[in-house]
Amino acid sequence: MRKSLIILLFVGALCFNKAYAAKLNPPAKTKFAATAFGADSVTSESILQFAESLLGIRYRTASSSPKHGFDCSGFVSYVFRNFNFIVPRSSCEFAKVGVKIRLEDALPGDIILFTGTKKHTRKIGHMGIVWSTVGDDFKFIHSSSGKKHGVTISSLDATYKRRFVEVIRLLKPNTSQGAIQQALL
Repeated sequence: MRKSLIILLFVGALCFNKAYAAKLNPPAKTKFAATAFGADSVTSESILQFAESLLGIRYRTASSSPKHGFDCSGFVSYVFRNFNFIVPRSSCEFAKVGVKIRLEDALPGDIILFTGTKKHTRKIGHMGIVWSTVGDDFKFIHSSSGKKHGVTISSLDATYKRRFVEVIRLLKPNTSQGAIQQALL
C-alpha cells in the first residue's frame, strides 16, 4: 500500500511538472507559406496549370476537395498544398502570409484577396489566384458561388475592384512569368 502511494505521488508530480512546463513554454505557432521545395523551385506556370485542371469543379461551402467541390479558400489552399506549401484554409488567414504586393505589380500565381459580399465590411471573404495581368485585362481563377457556381476564370470587373483588398505573393518571381502572360493572349 505504501509503495503504491509513493508511485502515485511520483506520477502525479511528473504530470504536474509537464503541465507547468507547457504553460511556461507554449508550443510555437505554425508559420504558414513554407514549402518543402523552396518557393523558387515552384513556378507560376505549374501552379496555374494545376489550377486550370480544376476548372468546372462545382462550388461547395466549407469544402476543399475536388471530389465534393471547393469554396474559394478551399480551392486556393488545395492548389498550393499540392506543391507542398503550408498555407491556411481560411481566406482571412491568407492576409497574414506571403509578401504584400500592389495590384499594379501583381503577377500570375499571386493570390488576390477580396471582401465578402456584405457592402459595409472590409473583412476578407473571397480569394483567387491571379491568372493574367496583361494590360487592362486582369483575370483570376477562383471558385465562385455566383453564376458560374464553381472553379472559373473571371475578369477584375468593377464589382471585384470595389471589393479588392490586397495581393499577396508566395512564389518568388521568375523570368518565365512574362512568358505565360504572352501565351494567354
